[in-house]
Amino acid sequence: MTEPEPPPPRRRLDPLIGVVLGVACGVALVVMDRLRPGMYVVAASLGAAAVLRLVLRPRAAGSLVVRGRHIDVLVLTALAVAIAVLAAITPLHSVG
Repeated sequence: MTEPEPPPPRRRLDPLIGVVLGVACGVALVVMDRLRPGMYVVAASLGAAAVLRLVLRPRAAGSLVVRGRHIDVLVLTALAVAIAVLAAITPLHSVG
């Protein structure tokens, strides 16, 4: 009698997929002339990436791991804040 094959290992979804989808949604809003909401969505996605990188173990964080945890969180947070601030202070004039 042969032994049954072990089940294939479970694959976890990479958190970067969710971040990229969020950024893509923000860019889609920007393309549809919704600049400020689109940039806020991009900033929120980067902020979520920073939180995920902070709370997840390196193995679970997947492709969000680039350097050390503190550096990754600092860079992602700085990008999120910069984009949100730029979206907030950019004067938008309607063409009409």
